Amino acid sequence: MARPIPSYLRIHRHETARPSSGAKALFPGLSSASAALVEAFGCHLEYRDGSAGDGYAVVDLDGKTTGRLLVKPVLNDSDFAPPREVAQIAGAMAEMMSEVQRLRTGMIRVEAELAANIPVSAVQSKNHIADKLQAVMRGALENVHASAAAIYMLDDSTSELKLRAALNLPPERFLEPARPLAAAIADLEALAGNAVVLEDTALLPHWRCPENYPSACCIPVSTSTNPIGTLWIFSEEYRDFTTAETQTLEIIAGRIASELELDVLLKDKTDSHDLTNQLAAIAAQQDHQLPHVKPLLEGWDLAGWTEQAEQAGGDFHDWSMLDDGALAITVGDSDGRQMEAAMMAGQLASAVKSHGRYAPDARTLVNRVNHTFWSTSAGDRFASLAYGVIHPDTGLIEIANAGETCGLLITPDGWEELWEMSFLLGARTDVDPRFLERRLKPGSAITMMSSGVREYLFDEAGPAGIAQFAEKLREHLELPADRILTAGRELLAKLHRPTACDRTIFVVKRRPDR
Repeated sequence: MARPIPSYLRIHRHETARPSSGAKALFPGLSSASAALVEAFGCHLEYRDGSAGDGYAVVDLDGKTTGRLLVKPVLNDSDFAPPREVAQIAGAMAEMMSEVQRLRTGMIRVEAELAANIPVSAVQSKNHIADKLQAVMRGALENVHASAAAIYMLDDSTSELKLRAALNLPPERFLEPARPLAAAIADLEALAGNAVVLEDTALLPHWRCPENYPSACCIPVSTSTNPIGTLWIFSEEYRDFTTAETQTLEIIAGRIASELELDVLLKDKTDSHDLTNQLAAIAAQQDHQLPHVKPLLEGWDLAGWTEQAEQAGGDFHDWSMLDDGALAITVGDSDGRQMEAAMMAGQLASAVKSHGRYAPDARTLVNRVNHTFWSTSAGDRFASLAYGVIHPDTGLIEIANAGETCGLLITPDGWEELWEMSFLLGARTDVDPRFLERRLKPGSAITMMSSGVREYLFDEAGPAGIAQFAEKLREHLELPADRILTAGRELLAKLHRPTACDRTIFVVKRRPDR
């Protein structure tokens, strides 16, 4: 019968080198730079912790003085004054050391955020998770009288352990690659539920202590359902960790797991990884459903553009050929935010496609789409819709509108706003859509826009904003439809609107006769 593995291991002592610490460990290049100054100028550099004394301040990420770089003579000389060149060198080195400190602070925070699987941009908490982990590890070292601590977290595939938080270890440790779990024997034993105590880390090197300390203790960090990593406690003295101490460390490891879980739970759901992926997939699907190939209609040119304010949204445009050879054009605008608006826009586009095959005219189609919206909702779904039918041979265009879209007729001689706002789709059983017919002359164009474009223009200059937009399009009327559309987009880009809206512009131009 195999002997059970004990809850902790004790190993005989063996002398081993101790790690370096202090300014030399924090700034490895300082000693070589100081030696060069001694040879060249007879003075050296000394780093002193704290803000007291004269010298060149090294400032951390929060704007607080962490230490000073002092210039001192090799020989005691009360009248010593550093040469100007040395002062300049020391000042430049202080700036570089400050940047190193800032980068280290940022790196430590990022690693702590990764421990909780939280995107960096989403963390706005005043009490940062990195600070919490530092405080917990500091308490652990004080309780068991140890020297350093480190938290290693499992990756998603549970094949590697990466350093995510540390106390009293060189910051460069965060730059080292993850440790393969299969070779980390002590960590494997700890993740199985046993505290591993190494009185002498050099006696059995196959236990793979991650740091060069004489003694160490490895404790599992686990949630109520899964192991997520290990807590290592290191000692600069050869020692044993008693049963009481290992039990204390197990409680502290449980606190670490709780802090990580709490930070994840407090994160806004809309910033979660899964929801972000879902929104990205919906946004990609919306883009794929927009028409990208123009219909081949002799004498006609079309261009459409839709931009959502967020990843996904409620705007769309479409065109399709009807059975009788006419061309159907659509601009839709659904109310709501992101996923809700995107779902409604998809339903609206499908309803237009379905009714467009048998509706005798544009007004009938808008009424039927409204009935679909009204009958399939609880009265809380609203949208705007502009639907037009173009008869290519005669140039006749009929357009019906419900809601807050807008339309412009652009000719070489001027422009005209085509309809006013009406009831939104879904607001009532009969929305009484605005209806118009125009025979588009060669060299003229009709533009349909969503409510977001109207809001941009009105917020900038009221009714004059529409006029400015129309004149901009008319200036480019001789160009192809996509160039006319680009002119409109460039004008919108110059407007400094405080909040973004979904925006759609659709341009239909009848080419001039040759």
